[in-house]
Amino acid sequence: MNTTAHQRFPRSARIRTSAEYQVVFSEGSRVSGVYFRLHLAQGEAFPKPRLGIAVSKRVDKSAVARNRIKRVCRDYFRRHQHDYRAAEYVLIAKPEAAKTVAVNWRTDLEKLFLRAQSLLSNAAIGTMHGSPSNGAAIPRDP
Repeated sequence: MNTTAHQRFPRSARIRTSAEYQVVFSEGSRVSGVYFRLHLAQGEAFPKPRLGIAVSKRVDKSAVARNRIKRVCRDYFRRHQHDYRAAEYVLIAKPEAAKTVAVNWRTDLEKLFLRAQSLLSNAAIGTMHGSPSNGAAIPRDP
Protein backbone atom coordinates (compact mmCIF):
# COMPACT_ATOMS: atom_id res chain seq x y z
CA MET A 1 0.00 0.00 0.00
CA ASN A 2 1.39 3.39 -0.99
CA THR A 3 1.00 5.86 1.86
CA THR A 4 1.14 9.53 0.95
CA ALA A 5 2.69 12.13 3.24
CA HIS A 6 -0.62 13.59 4.42
CA GLN A 7 -1.85 10.19 5.56
CA ARG A 8 1.15 9.37 7.74
CA PHE A 9 1.49 9.89 11.47
CA PRO A 10 5.11 11.09 11.76
CA ARG A 11 7.37 10.53 14.75
CA SER A 12 7.31 14.26 15.45
CA ALA A 13 3.58 13.94 16.22
CA ARG A 14 4.13 11.17 18.79
CA ILE A 15 5.08 11.18 22.44
CA ARG A 16 7.68 8.43 22.64
CA THR A 17 9.84 8.56 25.74
CA SER A 18 8.98 7.89 29.35
CA ALA A 19 10.17 11.38 30.29
CA GLU A 20 7.75 12.95 27.79
CA TYR A 21 4.87 10.94 29.26
CA GLN A 22 5.85 11.96 32.79
CA VAL A 23 5.75 15.66 31.86
CA VAL A 24 2.15 15.31 30.70
CA PHE A 25 1.14 13.32 33.78
CA SER A 26 2.79 15.70 36.24
CA GLU A 27 2.01 19.08 34.67
CA GLY A 28 -1.28 18.47 32.90
CA SER A 29 -4.92 17.92 33.58
CA ARG A 30 -7.16 15.05 32.53
CA VAL A 31 -10.61 14.23 31.28
CA SER A 32 -12.25 10.82 31.44
CA GLY A 33 -14.63 9.09 29.12
CA VAL A 34 -16.24 5.68 29.06
CA TYR A 35 -13.35 3.88 27.33
CA PHE A 36 -10.39 6.26 27.65
CA ARG A 37 -8.76 8.77 29.98
CA LEU A 38 -7.07 11.72 28.27
CA HIS A 39 -4.20 13.53 29.96
CA LEU A 40 -3.17 16.84 28.44
CA ALA A 41 -0.54 19.49 29.01
CA GLN A 42 -0.22 22.83 27.28
CA GLY A 43 2.69 25.20 27.21
CA GLU A 44 5.17 27.02 25.07
CA ALA A 45 7.33 23.89 25.02
CA PHE A 46 4.60 22.17 22.99
CA PRO A 47 4.43 23.90 19.57
CA LYS A 48 2.01 21.44 17.95
CA PRO A 49 -0.38 18.67 19.02
CA ARG A 50 1.35 15.38 19.89
CA LEU A 51 -0.17 12.09 20.99
CA GLY A 52 0.94 9.26 23.26
CA ILE A 53 -1.11 6.11 23.81
CA ALA A 54 -0.97 3.56 26.62
CA VAL A 55 -2.92 0.30 26.51
CA SER A 56 -1.91 -2.08 29.28
CA LYS A 57 -2.33 -5.83 29.55
CA ARG A 58 -5.01 -5.08 32.12
CA VAL A 59 -7.17 -3.83 29.24
CA ASP A 60 -6.72 -6.98 27.14
CA LYS A 61 -4.24 -9.84 27.37
CA SER A 62 -4.05 -10.11 23.58
CA ALA A 63 -1.38 -7.95 21.93
CA VAL A 64 -3.45 -7.99 18.75
CA ALA A 65 -6.42 -6.41 20.56
CA ARG A 66 -4.22 -3.83 22.34
CA ASN A 67 -2.55 -2.88 19.06
CA ARG A 68 -5.94 -2.47 17.39
CA ILE A 69 -7.04 -0.03 20.09
CA LYS A 70 -3.82 1.94 19.60
CA ARG A 71 -4.18 1.89 15.82
CA VAL A 72 -7.73 3.26 15.95
CA CYS A 73 -6.68 5.99 18.39
CA ARG A 74 -3.70 7.01 16.24
CA ASP A 75 -5.87 7.09 13.14
CA TYR A 76 -8.51 9.23 14.86
CA PHE A 77 -5.88 11.70 16.10
CA ARG A 78 -4.11 11.80 12.73
CA ARG A 79 -7.34 12.69 10.96
CA HIS A 80 -8.35 15.41 13.46
CA GLN A 81 -5.08 16.83 14.81
CA HIS A 82 -5.40 19.97 12.70
CA ASP A 83 -8.52 20.85 14.77
CA TYR A 84 -6.67 20.66 18.09
CA ARG A 85 -4.70 23.24 20.03
CA ALA A 86 -0.96 22.77 20.41
CA ALA A 87 -0.58 20.51 23.44
CA GLU A 88 0.65 17.10 24.50
CA TYR A 89 -2.12 14.48 24.71
CA VAL A 90 -1.81 11.03 26.31
CA LEU A 91 -4.64 8.53 25.90
CA ILE A 92 -4.93 5.70 28.39
CA ALA A 93 -7.33 2.92 27.53
CA LYS A 94 -9.66 1.64 30.24
CA PRO A 95 -10.53 -2.08 30.53
CA GLU A 96 -14.02 -1.29 29.16
CA ALA A 97 -12.43 -0.52 25.78
CA ALA A 98 -11.78 -4.20 25.13
CA LYS A 99 -15.47 -5.00 25.55
CA THR A 100 -16.79 -2.82 22.74
CA VAL A 101 -16.23 -1.93 19.07
CA ALA A 102 -14.21 0.77 17.31
CA VAL A 103 -17.27 2.93 16.55
CA ASN A 104 -17.79 3.42 20.28
CA TRP A 105 -14.10 4.22 20.76
CA ARG A 106 -14.28 6.94 18.12
CA THR A 107 -17.38 8.46 19.71
CA ASP A 108 -15.64 8.50 23.09
CA LEU A 109 -12.50 10.01 21.56
CA GLU A 110 -14.54 12.74 19.89
CA LYS A 111 -16.16 13.69 23.20
CA LEU A 112 -12.86 13.59 25.09
CA PHE A 113 -11.00 15.79 22.63
CA LEU A 114 -13.90 18.25 22.50
CA ARG A 115 -13.80 18.54 26.31
CA ALA A 116 -10.01 18.83 26.21
CA GLN A 117 -10.19 21.72 23.75
CA SER A 118 -12.60 23.58 26.02
CA LEU A 119 -10.24 22.99 28.97
CA LEU A 120 -7.34 24.34 26.95
CA SER A 121 -9.46 27.35 25.91
CA ASN A 122 -10.26 28.06 29.56
CA ALA A 123 -6.59 27.78 30.45
CA ALA A 124 -5.81 30.41 27.84
CA ILE A 125 -8.14 32.91 29.54
CA GLY A 126 -7.00 32.13 33.07
CA THR A 127 -9.82 30.07 34.56
CA MET A 128 -7.90 26.90 35.38
CA HIS A 129 -5.31 25.90 37.94
CA GLY A 130 -2.34 28.21 37.75
CA SER A 131 -4.33 31.23 36.56
CA PRO A 132 -3.79 34.65 38.13
CA SER A 133 -4.96 34.67 41.74
CA ASN A 134 -6.65 38.05 41.43
CA GLY A 135 -9.22 36.60 39.03
CA ALA A 136 -8.09 38.80 36.16
CA ALA A 137 -8.48 37.15 32.80
CA ILE A 138 -5.49 36.90 30.52
CA PRO A 139 -6.55 38.47 27.19
CA ARG A 140 -6.64 36.15 24.20
CA ASP A 141 -5.67 37.05 20.68
CA PRO A 142 -8.66 37.07 18.31
